[in-house]
Amino acid sequence: MNGQNDLIETTLQSLDNLQRLEVPIGLQFSIKNNFNGKSMTSMNASQKWMLAASILVILGINVITITQYSKSSKKFASVDEKNAVYKEYFSNTIE
Repeated sequence: MNGQNDLIETTLQSLDNLQRLEVPIGLQFSIKNNFNGKSMTSMNASQKWMLAASILVILGINVITITQYSKSSKKFASVDEKNAVYKEYFSNTIE
């Protein structure tokens, strides 16, 4: 039990020489401004147009992909209308 008490005392004494870290004033002000809600970020017009163009490009790619997929699925469904997916999935197991 004495060894455990010595370990606890050694740990507690190691905290005696610690000092408080000083935060730079500029960092203090920026933290205070961010938490007060005074600092607002906004987008300028060119950034808004770039965001809108990016969204349109992504939507366009999705529309093209969906139309190509629907065309290929119609071709696939016309081969064997009812059970095409079932037959294709199990084509190498059913014999």
